[in-house]
Amino acid sequence: MFRKLLKKRVAVIGLLGLLAAAGGAYAYFTGGSSSVNGAGTVGSSSTWAVTTGTPTWSGSLAALYPGATSDTEYLNFTVTNNGHGHQAVTSITASLPAESNGDAETSSGTDITGCQASWFTATVDSSNASLPANLAPSGTYTGKIDLTMQDSGTNQNACEGAAPAVTITAS
Repeated sequence: MFRKLLKKRVAVIGLLGLLAAAGGAYAYFTGGSSSVNGAGTVGSSSTWAVTTGTPTWSGSLAALYPGATSDTEYLNFTVTNNGHGHQAVTSITASLPAESNGDAETSSGTDITGCQASWFTATVDSSNASLPANLAPSGTYTGKIDLTMQDSGTNQNACEGAAPAVTITAS
């Protein structure tokens, strides 16, 4: 009987040793923390495409005359987002390009001799949608520019039949 008991103790001790060895196989260390910095690539803004449409008029006149009332030419324009992401139009401005002597220019850059750019006023129409305007790629913003001609109190015949250029800038 003593032998049987000894065999059982040896078997139990052997089993406990086996279990201890198996349990040790599942032990592990937790690693320390680590990190790495990666980098993304961000695109850049694109220039706007600004185009004009057919002009319309505020009154019965279809041409500008010095100091005429209800004589505003509306220059319709469209700003298009040429970029690959959303961009905000924050400003629209209008101006008349002028030669160094103050003469107005045509849209092709030709001098309108004696016709002063300062005799004209180009302003952003107050009925345009408010800015900033967030435009998706290929999205558009439309509006109009008001063009008038002031009476200078001098001979303005040099402007007769002329078509002064208006520069519309979107930013």
